[in-house]
Amino acid sequence: MSYELGDAVPDPLVDTIDSGTNMLVSGPAMSGKRQLMLEILSHGASQGEGSVIVTANDGGSKVYDQYQTLGGERDPYLRIVDSVGSNGGTDLGDVIRTCGSPGDLTGMGIEFSQLSKETASKGIDNVRVGFDSLSPVLMYVDLERLFRFLHVFTRQIQTKNWIGLFAIDPDSHEAQVMNTLNQLFDGILQIRVPDEGGREIRTRGFGQSPSEWVSLD
Repeated sequence: MSYELGDAVPDPLVDTIDSGTNMLVSGPAMSGKRQLMLEILSHGASQGEGSVIVTANDGGSKVYDQYQTLGGERDPYLRIVDSVGSNGGTDLGDVIRTCGSPGDLTGMGIEFSQLSKETASKGIDNVRVGFDSLSPVLMYVDLERLFRFLHVFTRQIQTKNWIGLFAIDPDSHEAQVMNTLNQLFDGILQIRVPDEGGREIRTRGFGQSPSEWVSLD
């Protein structure tokens, strides 16, 4: 089985990815990484697929609102694991689950495992997972602990035949950190912001040579 990425990733880059694939969405601050991820998740929702979003950047209600502006639907299935808080009192029922902080990897793992069981009980087989973002998590935990957590987390996605997208700001981390984390992912959607303006994207991995840079705007 494969998952369509829709119009979020421009031609001639990858348009479908195999189930069980985990991708790193890499780009500097303000480059639209979360927007890209949510567009890919929203495209899945339009086809009846589920969405799970883990946020370590902004509160769950803000992420929910941004998702809705892209046409994402509360049905068939949307859950947000919020490690930041600041939901502003918005009543979203079971949509938003919370854990202690961006460093609460145990809490994230427990919530994600519960959602995995919930999707199974609801008969939802196809789910897209977005994690925004790994960079704030690395302000709370060391690289070794995050690597162990992601090894289990990405394996769950692979085993369930879901897909995962994990945002990171490479400018915030040393090359060794990026090289270590890259090992966990099947491919990278890499965004850059040229000096002359605009945004560009390319793919790396996915069993192929790096693609050419193409415009994302």
